[in-house]
Amino acid sequence: MKRVSALALMTVLANVAICAPFTNGSFEGGPASFQFNIPAGSTVIAGWTVSVGNVDWEGVLPLGWQSSNGVNSLDLVGNSGIGGVQQTFDTVPGQTYLVSFDLAGNTGAPPIVKPLAVTVNGVTQNFTFDTTGKSGSNMGWVTHTLTFTASGTSSTINFVSDVTPSGGTLNAGAALDNVQVTPVASAPSTLAIPLTWAQLGAAMLLVLTGLVFLARRRG
Repeated sequence: MKRVSALALMTVLANVAICAPFTNGSFEGGPASFQFNIPAGSTVIAGWTVSVGNVDWEGVLPLGWQSSNGVNSLDLVGNSGIGGVQQTFDTVPGQTYLVSFDLAGNTGAPPIVKPLAVTVNGVTQNFTFDTTGKSGSNMGWVTHTLTFTASGTSSTINFVSDVTPSGGTLNAGAALDNVQVTPVASAPSTLAIPLTWAQLGAAMLLVLTGLVFLARRRG
């Protein structure tokens, strides 16, 4: 019975591993802000990869602009007319997640209305931000949300701003900050991956209770 009990405990502990969290949604992690034209493929912004074109990593005034959370934010267009960043993170198959993010725009150059495409696991939703009346000290950040249901053990979210259709200087795109990804519904009905520490504690208590019961039966 000892052998069976130990195996049961190891199985439960293996199955209740917590997924790695989505990281650095406010772009605070990394060597420094005020880096411009960061090229595709770069991972200098911790947790993120520049997915297309190039991006600017903005800090605060007077050189940068007002962020929505923390110190840093992104201009998703560097100097190529298009830019984007993406992150791949662990998910639970069947789990629904809420994505929230703050959107504004670089007021320094056209277009006035900044486009943003958000793609999660191949599904794209489009957003815009009108910079009329906004400035570096009054960015007018707006929070947007979307949901997705994970189909695998990892998911990828990609934020892209493409201003090339507008012509012009092509160096002022959508501004992005305060990205968050949180579970909003229960995972499939199994002990595989609980969503909270409370659920983890309940699972452990159940296992320990079972072990005590088995020990008493042996006695």
